[in-house]
Amino acid sequence: MSTTHAGAKRGNPDITWHGFKARSMPEVPSWIESLGRFGHVAKGVVYFIIGFLAFRLAIGAGGELSGSREAIREIGQQPFGRLLLGLVATGLLGYTAWRWVQAIRDTEGAGTDAKGICKRLGYAVSGAAYLSLGCFAGSRALGFGGSSSGSSGSVLLDSSLGRVVLGVAGIVTVGVALYFVYKAYLASFMTKYRLGEMNDTARKVALNAGRIGLSTRAVAFAIIGGFIFVSALRGTADGELAGMSDALAMIAAQAYGKILIGITGFGLMCYAVHMFLMARYRRFNVA
Repeated sequence: MSTTHAGAKRGNPDITWHGFKARSMPEVPSWIESLGRFGHVAKGVVYFIIGFLAFRLAIGAGGELSGSREAIREIGQQPFGRLLLGLVATGLLGYTAWRWVQAIRDTEGAGTDAKGICKRLGYAVSGAAYLSLGCFAGSRALGFGGSSSGSSGSVLLDSSLGRVVLGVAGIVTVGVALYFVYKAYLASFMTKYRLGEMNDTARKVALNAGRIGLSTRAVAFAIIGGFIFVSALRGTADGELAGMSDALAMIAAQAYGKILIGITGFGLMCYAVHMFLMARYRRFNVA
């Protein structure tokens, strides 16, 4: 793709950079922008911790293979841990609210055709997932401990209909992984940035971190989706469903596992950088 800078200056949000141009967005009130930016930071913190712990394990400096809830616990063990957990919980709940607003008010301009409805349903499901994580962080912040049980998975595995639901969920999760690959290849996320407010270095970091981070998430989601689908067919020994830590454990168990888990940890940290840059430079068409 060619680079176009003609008539564009830094500070102009409508510049074109390497063929990427900020797309038009529906108008939203300012409170939606606040939810979105704060939520991106909180999500980035969780992914950075997961990636950092995996990377440390790969280089022999400690660390562990963790998922989102383990990352929340890690935050709680730091100085002022409960305060930090409260901030993360607020951010994740804000991210949940923003995802649901995206779905209901169509703030991304997805539309009402089949493709648009699927996207908006995806926003709603994503919001539900982060609602669970935000509530877990909040309960830890308040000193209630929080629950990490997989009882919902056990309930679904106990019935034929539940297993069908899990099988569909596994297939959908693999489909999401393929979508992440497609999104990384096209780098469509670049059209959400206020490119004119970023210098050239920030744009390059945004492009590369987004592509690496999304590709890494795609690998993890594909593994998780496969685990869920197999669980629907065969059941599990403990009634719990697979998550990020299980995906990382499978990667680590391969030949050259330490190298692969190091690459994966780095990729998840890149995804965190992608989230932080979205928090800073994402375009919101505030009314």
